[in-house]
Amino acid sequence: MRKSVFLLFFIKLVFFSIFSTCVQAKAPREKALCENTPKLTVVIVIDQFAFHYIPKLQKYFKYGLKDLFENGVVYYKAYHPHGVPETTPGHHGLSIGTCPRDHGAVANDWFGPNGEIVEYVNDPEFSSLTSSEPGRGYSSRNTKVDGLSDQFMFKSKPNCTHKVYALSLKSYPAVSMAGKLGKPFWLDQQSGEFTSSTAYFKELPKWVTDFNQLGQAEKLKNTVWELMYPEDSDEYDFAFIKNYDYAGLKEPMIGANSDKVISKISSHKYYMFEKTPQSSKYLLNFAEKCVGSNLDVNSNDKMILWVSLSNLDLLCHFYGPDSLEVIDLIYHIDKQLKDFFMYLKKKIGEKKYLLVLTADHGICPIPEIAQKQGFYQAKRIAVKPLVDHINEIIREKFALPDFEVYFEPTSFVIKREVFDKLSASVKHEILKTIKDYLRAIPGIKNVWTFDELEGATFQQHQLESFYKNQLYAGRSGDIICQPEPYCQITKYPTGTSHMTPYDYDTHVPLIIYQSGRFEKKKINKKVWVPQLPATLACILHVEQPSASIFDLLPGLGF
Repeated sequence: MRKSVFLLFFIKLVFFSIFSTCVQAKAPREKALCENTPKLTVVIVIDQFAFHYIPKLQKYFKYGLKDLFENGVVYYKAYHPHGVPETTPGHHGLSIGTCPRDHGAVANDWFGPNGEIVEYVNDPEFSSLTSSEPGRGYSSRNTKVDGLSDQFMFKSKPNCTHKVYALSLKSYPAVSMAGKLGKPFWLDQQSGEFTSSTAYFKELPKWVTDFNQLGQAEKLKNTVWELMYPEDSDEYDFAFIKNYDYAGLKEPMIGANSDKVISKISSHKYYMFEKTPQSSKYLLNFAEKCVGSNLDVNSNDKMILWVSLSNLDLLCHFYGPDSLEVIDLIYHIDKQLKDFFMYLKKKIGEKKYLLVLTADHGICPIPEIAQKQGFYQAKRIAVKPLVDHINEIIREKFALPDFEVYFEPTSFVIKREVFDKLSASVKHEILKTIKDYLRAIPGIKNVWTFDELEGATFQQHQLESFYKNQLYAGRSGDIICQPEPYCQITKYPTGTSHMTPYDYDTHVPLIIYQSGRFEKKKINKKVWVPQLPATLACILHVEQPSASIFDLLPGLGF
């Protein structure tokens, strides 16, 4: 009996010793992991920064963009796998690591069953934290999966606190990147203040209100936009750079402050300010305030900071990628990024922060200018006549006076109230009639029903498969169209957009840089921007987002 008791005691003692050793070993290991990950990870998304700007403008970069292209790991063939690239699916892909078919954010907004518009960010349970936007409560409720921000926050510990902030001029990039657990901020167009939602805070943090009270937005809004370089320099020696014939705004913004054109476009006080170089400067100033107020450089705390520079997208929809305004804005961003990087170097230390630069999508040339450049098939397909003709045909052919179809780039949505009451055979005939009509329109290459596209099989990375990546029941259209290259189905008579799977809309820059670790490498292998979240998860020693389906990016030594 004594031997048995002694043996049991000895076994417990050995087990306890092993367990204690493991626990003691785990603590330094976790401490080492905490110390070896970047203290600050900054992901800069230049909204609509298509790769086709790079061969055209790179030799004129002199500041932050020049530094990244020369010193970072540069992926020259990075793509978004989207048939209809937009801000919301693009920011989801680069922060979650999967496609809209999984995360559900198929577009910035979509049609509900009876024609009502559903904004991705809108959530009536919450409200804005600034008085000029009553009832404008935003959240990520419509995102169906977790993202890198959430996984990073899951790993927060008392001795190694994790923080995530997502900053943008627009609401939906900030909400997209913040995920469920990060903290997003965006610009209130009426007050010029940065705001958030009661989904994330009871009230704005003091560091935000302190920044807002500086009144920088008002001062910058009244600043005249001046060219970065002399107007007759090589930096601006491009064809069509002053062609305003097909622009959404017929007058230049350069040489004026944003108030000059505000009354003609929108009642929102800061609507045009968002399109100027001053707005990205304002956002990067806010980013500096965020880092300075929330990251203790003497602690083990870690931060992910997402910064989406929205002004290029907002401006380019008006003027197009060949315009003087857009090219000069890129030069201003180049300089502003250098100033921001210098702040990080001084505040955090050169080797303690990691930088990522990418874009959520590209941009198509203005179709009429593309025609002048030699792309004779380029075409602007006005959507209103299409919708009117479809409604007229179906109402007459099937005796359905209340039938109605809506357009959401680049798909058509049928009002469910009428359609759902019909027999399967009549539904089939209606869909076939609409498809036959659309296929006959010059500039439209392919037309599918939702079910046809969902059941279709494509070769790997075939452009048509990008549309399948973006299907989500209840949010995608009933009939999906693929335009020909340089063709746009649009409600706008001027300007341009991004709504196709072609190179100009989906090919974007992707650069990763950390001094002494990820630097000076050129990768010419084709990669996908949604590989970024899993890659950053590996670098940051956290789990990759649960729905992430993409491999790690090559060339980083994993």
